[in-house]
Amino acid sequence: MQDQRIMGLIATFVAVAELGSFKRAAETVGRSPSTITTQINQLEAILGVRLIVRTTRHVHLSGAGEEFLARSRRILNETERLIRDFRGQGDTFSGKVELSVSPTIAVSLVPKVVEALGIEHPEVKISLFEGLRDDVVNSVERGAVDFGIGPYTDVPPTLTFERMFEQLFHLILPEKHPIVRRGYAVACDLRDLDLLCPVPGSTARTVLEELAREAGIQVVPRYETLQYPTLYALVAGGLGATVMPVVDPNFLAASRLVAVPFRARRVSRKIGVIARRGEALSPVSALFVKTLQETAARYREHFQLHI
Repeated sequence: MQDQRIMGLIATFVAVAELGSFKRAAETVGRSPSTITTQINQLEAILGVRLIVRTTRHVHLSGAGEEFLARSRRILNETERLIRDFRGQGDTFSGKVELSVSPTIAVSLVPKVVEALGIEHPEVKISLFEGLRDDVVNSVERGAVDFGIGPYTDVPPTLTFERMFEQLFHLILPEKHPIVRRGYAVACDLRDLDLLCPVPGSTARTVLEELAREAGIQVVPRYETLQYPTLYALVAGGLGATVMPVVDPNFLAASRLVAVPFRARRVSRKIGVIARRGEALSPVSALFVKTLQETAARYREHFQLHI
């Protein structure tokens, strides 16, 4: 491990593993194929294990190679972020934040966070990647992003979930529906509605199914879809009702929809920070999280959040 070129050898290995070819890796990093082969041999000699299995036509990873690839990506990504975050930082926040975020948070709170950071810390750059559970968790776990934000509490042991706030769910109905005039909803109302549901496996569907179970109701959706704008549009088209967060109050109002709160029962899901266990957030990432928390508190009534 005293070899000063170890990081270069690791970078070469990652290039070969991701491209699946010594030739393509050589073209990408600007070296000859023989040099790439030599570097892989050196790395395997240092580690004492075979990382890449070569055949006449194919290159694939050994079991040790698969494990080494995952950890190598994290090392390279973290090294890049470390240099990026502290280069020229001085007394001001600078650098780049890369995060994976759930869709409903991406379109509601994140634009306001980005706006606030743009005013107060113009040197901060932000890259956002929207995703559902597997996308967010996998991107954080493999080091492709700095951290994640979403309702995905069931993270693997390598990650942590830290609650920030709760996203309240409401019964979304056309403005002239009788339940809207009543002013509140109860779980048994679902029995008499054509339900428009998030797809199975989504956290929004889990919330709906838990609510239905408590009321002794089986969820039998009329239509299922993934994205909240589609659900809202179907409700606006008179096709039924859905149970979702108040993601975009302006969209609801423009569609003549009303978010009716549930009485005597807080229907919600936890939103939190998903990070790699044992790895502290960089200063600029921590700034983003702090700004998001402050933004959630400021707009809790607008977006119906529980802090």
